[in-house]
Amino acid sequence: SEKFQRGLYVRLKCLRMELARQQRVPAYVVFSDATLSGMCRLLPADNAELLRVPGVGEEKCRRYGKRFLYEIANYLSENPD
Repeated sequence: SEKFQRGLYVRLKCLRMELARQQRVPAYVVFSDATLSGMCRLLPADNAELLRVPGVGEEKCRRYGKRFLYEIANYLSENPD
């Protein structure tokens, strides 16, 4: 549902901000808003699925994949449809 995605989107934006702050880079350098939206639509469960999200390449998957997949899995377990 739309509400469901919005909740996850907010969580992913918070994670992105935290990572960007740690690395002292702008948030969009981690992932764009469009890429976060894609994650909310596709709900990837592993690296192969994450790589299908537009804006996620091998390098970003390696660098950030585990954290974002964990956040998505966590959100889904807390918010079963």
